[in-house]
Amino acid sequence: MSGVNQYLKEEFAKMKGKVWLTPDIPEKKLSNAVNAFKYNGDPSTIIAILDNTTLRSAKEGFIVSGSKLVCKEVFESPIELLFEDIESFEYIENITQNSKGKEKKSSFLKVNKKDGSAHDFKYNALVDTEALARILNDALKGFENYEEQSQLEPIENLSEELKLAYLKVIVNMAFDDDGEVDENEFSEILQLITRLNLKPESRNEVRLYIATPEDVLSTEELVNILNKHSPDGMQQSLHVSLVKDLLSIHSSLTQGQAKEFEFLQKNKKLFSIGDQEIELAQMAIENDRKILDRKYDDKAIARSVKELSAKAGAIGVPLGAVYLSGSVMGLSAAGMTSGLATLGMGGVLGLSSMATGIGAAVILGVVAYKGIRHLSNTGVEEGDKRREIMLQEVIRQSQKTISMVIEDINLLTKELSEALASEHVTKERLDQLGQKFKQYVQATKLINNKAEKAEVHKARLKSPEILDVNRLRALTKEHDKKRYFDLVMSFYQEVTIKEENSDGQIEEKTVWKMIGCDNTRELEELGGVFEMLGYSSTQSAIKGKLQGFMS
Repeated sequence: MSGVNQYLKEEFAKMKGKVWLTPDIPEKKLSNAVNAFKYNGDPSTIIAILDNTTLRSAKEGFIVSGSKLVCKEVFESPIELLFEDIESFEYIENITQNSKGKEKKSSFLKVNKKDGSAHDFKYNALVDTEALARILNDALKGFENYEEQSQLEPIENLSEELKLAYLKVIVNMAFDDDGEVDENEFSEILQLITRLNLKPESRNEVRLYIATPEDVLSTEELVNILNKHSPDGMQQSLHVSLVKDLLSIHSSLTQGQAKEFEFLQKNKKLFSIGDQEIELAQMAIENDRKILDRKYDDKAIARSVKELSAKAGAIGVPLGAVYLSGSVMGLSAAGMTSGLATLGMGGVLGLSSMATGIGAAVILGVVAYKGIRHLSNTGVEEGDKRREIMLQEVIRQSQKTISMVIEDINLLTKELSEALASEHVTKERLDQLGQKFKQYVQATKLINNKAEKAEVHKARLKSPEILDVNRLRALTKEHDKKRYFDLVMSFYQEVTIKEENSDGQIEEKTVWKMIGCDNTRELEELGGVFEMLGYSSTQSAIKGKLQGFMS
């Protein structure tokens, strides 16, 4: 659905001068404008800030949303004008001559209201007011409804009709492969249902849709429904999010690449996306998994997010678009927001939701909002604190999915009981119910396995990935603690890694790296040893340094 919000975004993107345009309005600029303009409304609905300040502070000029124009001139109070009250906008240019016959040009924006009054805005030399008048006049002529719309809203907050169409496209992908939805595909769909927070009746509709492949809607029909219910200005972002989920589910099941992915390739035009958007979604998926798997240290996290942000900016896609349905790791958008608040960064979303262009990279806590740093050189990375919060949310989402599945299994059990009690039940119907029951049970096992893996990853975070042997030796030199040295070392092996030095050069380095271990209990015990020894304290870090100097 294309409305005034989408129109204004497209037109202001072409405008000259300093235009801060959603979703790439810097947080500081948005905060300045909201405070200086005394903006009355949700900041996430702001489409553009036309900056009239020399230093680009965004404290003067114009704010435009889908329903109003707010102007703040130097030394003047802000003036808010609703589009529904405006008759027209005029760009007025005056030419005067001084006593020597020299011409002087001046121009201003005049706003004529339906009640006969008018406002003249004369002090906006750094704003292209001629283009502004044209854009807003065309908006008045072209649209009857002027509504504010959050420019990047998580899918879980959108309509059930939209969420159903979104999920059914995912189901169509599963059918496209071999004509059925197997337990692996089904478990992925169930987890997406949880992240999107579908109502019970909508979950049942998805279940029936999967059960009747002969009645599936075409992907084109589903995309049309998705577009119809898309909030004004969000259609492109929803398509990018959908592509990300298609890629994520496909790659998690087959380890396949996008260019080998037939369903996506044949529907690219339908989704209105190209190879660059696909590459962005792939980058986000790979980035998330590497962060969670502890394959990135803090420096690599910062570098990867910069690359991801640059990629999104280059193709004009908001970074938050790839996270509208949550993260591929199992985090819901709400869980991501909660995690951010836990890290003390809630203000980022509290001011502008996902609309500022910081996007979910910040929500996931992987961008340097407070600075990517090591905590007192103790070997505990800031990234591990973020991973722990992320993993806790993955576990919570998995538990929520299992609870949802148990509810559905109870409904199936009731259906099966009623069918067995019926004199007219067919063998085909019983087989169908039995197969569905089996599918739910298998999917539950897969989801439970994912939760258990998250528990393992979480337990692993209690121990350093790279061990400082000198520090460990210093902490276990006392007689009653010597036995812990060999215990800890049994979880590590000497390996050669590549690392970026202070000059930005890649060099090889020999380190003691933690081995793979899937036993949560053993990892918990190992973490307990590190905690008992005080390995992560600043004092132990100093001891380790001294030990290194003396060895």
